[in-house]
Amino acid sequence: MSFSMPVADPRRRVPLRRRLFLLALGAILPLAVASGIGLQALVSQQRLQAERASIDLARALSIAVGGELRLSISALETLATAAGVGQDKDLAAFEALARDVLRTRPEWLQIMLARPDGAVVAVAKPLAQGQTLATLQTVEPESFRWLVQHQRPVVGFLSQGARGAWGVPVRVPVVRDGQLRFVLTAVLKPDTLRTLVQRQQVPQNWLVSVWDARNRRVARSRAHEKFLGSAPSASLQALFAKGAREGIGRTNTLESEDVYTAFIHQQEFGWSVSVAVPAAEMTIGARQSLMAYGGGVLLSVVIGLLAAMTMARRINGPMGQLRQAAQALGQGQSVQVPDGDISEIQEVGDALFDAAQRRAQGESERERLLAAERAAHAEIESAMRQAQTANRAKDEFLAMLGHELRNPLSPIVTALHLMSRRDAHAHEFERRIIERQVKHMVRLVDDLLDVSRITQGKIELRREPVDMKAVVDQAMELTKPLLDSRSRPVKLDLPAQPVMVWGDWVRLVQVVGNLLSNAAKFTPAEGLIEISLHQSFDAIELSVRDEGNGIAPDLLPQVFDLFMQGKQSIHRGSGGLGLGLAIVKTMVQLHGGRVSAHSEGPGRGSTFKITLVPMDSIVAWADVEERLEPGLQGLERLLVVDDNQDAAETAAVVLRDMGYEVRTAHDGLAALALLDEFVPDLAMLDIGLPSMDGHELARRLHADERTRHIPLIAVTGYGAESDLLRATQAGFQERLVKPVDTRHLLQTIRRLLGPQRGVVRKPPPP
Repeated sequence: MSFSMPVADPRRRVPLRRRLFLLALGAILPLAVASGIGLQALVSQQRLQAERASIDLARALSIAVGGELRLSISALETLATAAGVGQDKDLAAFEALARDVLRTRPEWLQIMLARPDGAVVAVAKPLAQGQTLATLQTVEPESFRWLVQHQRPVVGFLSQGARGAWGVPVRVPVVRDGQLRFVLTAVLKPDTLRTLVQRQQVPQNWLVSVWDARNRRVARSRAHEKFLGSAPSASLQALFAKGAREGIGRTNTLESEDVYTAFIHQQEFGWSVSVAVPAAEMTIGARQSLMAYGGGVLLSVVIGLLAAMTMARRINGPMGQLRQAAQALGQGQSVQVPDGDISEIQEVGDALFDAAQRRAQGESERERLLAAERAAHAEIESAMRQAQTANRAKDEFLAMLGHELRNPLSPIVTALHLMSRRDAHAHEFERRIIERQVKHMVRLVDDLLDVSRITQGKIELRREPVDMKAVVDQAMELTKPLLDSRSRPVKLDLPAQPVMVWGDWVRLVQVVGNLLSNAAKFTPAEGLIEISLHQSFDAIELSVRDEGNGIAPDLLPQVFDLFMQGKQSIHRGSGGLGLGLAIVKTMVQLHGGRVSAHSEGPGRGSTFKITLVPMDSIVAWADVEERLEPGLQGLERLLVVDDNQDAAETAAVVLRDMGYEVRTAHDGLAALALLDEFVPDLAMLDIGLPSMDGHELARRLHADERTRHIPLIAVTGYGAESDLLRATQAGFQERLVKPVDTRHLLQTIRRLLGPQRGVVRKPPPP
């Protein structure tokens, strides 16, 4: 007994220590990943909390700013309703009252009263030297015009007065007797809003800004005077431009500081409040968590590696002893069991010791089993050869018997013909008996010969256009002796127009004749025998129904098997060898059709149905001479895929007659599975396949390396331009619409195969 050591690449050998290291890392890695996921969730939660805090602060500041503006409007409206306001003759009294109000409202720069045309008629604070009411102009006229037009309080835009001071005009209408008499304006100091922001205890490194309806800065928590009246940074303008009422995003301050800015837009005044939080503060929690996470993972890796090194030292020693024991076993020497505290290694050592003791016994047992196997194999081969020889002898005997039986039948028939010519009335009764028995014997011999040719695969069909109505007529003519003896004639249900198939006239007549003979033999003379013939778009159905003996349920599945007969009486009045239905099945299948039998049980009759493909189901068959035109023949491999089995098989028969090697499949999955043993040079695909349509099958064939470049033909019942476009996009080179003309189909195949003509592909290796 010899052994061969497997040759392994030394580079693929991995020491135990390294494997233990990998094992430790593998154990730590899932924990690290899970911790990382949890950390990511924690960081995200921290960031969301910071974002919510900044948005909440922006909301609070927005409410405070809105409250301040509404408070100014309320104070002005109270002043507008005071006695004397609205009358030109009481302007001096108004100014005195306004000065008193101004002293109580330090957040206001000025109080002004103006007519609707913009002319200022009174002010609370005395004018500068050289300045008169006539020279005063309304500050920020846009909000002034809006109030005159709508007669509602309004907060204007941040503006700079004549003395260079910044202020926000807050205006209310003074209406008397339903008419606007004056516009009362208070100029709000921006410092007031800055003070309001500072009262909110905003963190020092956070930046709060208040913006008017034009996005001009009214107040800023840091460097207020420097940036008063400035516009937002470009990134903050982009954030405002999104149009949301509130939100948060990453921006830059005017000092180029990277921040996360939360903002709120007021709907009442159109003002905005923004709160900018330094980006570093938003991510400081994440950095701290990541440092803690990284340190923990690193510490775990170090501990795992140390543990792996310790374990490797404890395993490598006993493993070396095991190696020595295995070498000793191979050399037939005594085996020393290694010492150690690892139970698995100890068990391996014990197993090596036991193996050494059993080795001799195993060698002798193996030789005995091999000898027995060789003897059994020789017996099986001898039995197979004997069975094959017996099967060939049976086929040869059937063929010889059929031919030898014909020899005496021929002179008997000739002698009967001579007797009839010499004296037509002499021995007429005896001659009829002999004629019937001779015909019966001829039929038995024909059946034997057909069965012999079937078993040897020598049946050949001579195809031509055949009218199935004529086939029925001829079959009834041939079975006339059986049918004439019946008291009830055969019932026919045939269409008026011809029913054409592409088939062998003689064999089709034989099929229908066998079914008629079978029905006549097993049906009483008064029983019904009915022949029905119908044609649909893609099938021709011929059925023979009788009211005869019927078929037992246990016999029905085997009714088309060779030499299969139902139970008969001892006198065997029905006769026959049990070959007729087997011949029917074979002939129908050779025509690409199907045959089935149905019976509800003994004594309840039976129905035999054959299904064939009409001439125009797949192709409009041409004449025989046209099919055999040499220029349309080929030797290549073709794949036909159609869920209509009759259609696929009939097309395959025609293409095989032209010299092609053809395989068929009836759905997309079966076609793909067929590629393992049959790689076609061209495929013809039906589009309406079940589970996977022809377009998807075409895409998969082009995706397969074996069929990437083969031509594809789409066969479809749809003829719209959109269907042509879909076929082209799926990779079809040609699309043929049913029914397809034979010459056009063959010419298309030859054109697509092109240079491959005449090339026969070798079958794939087993």
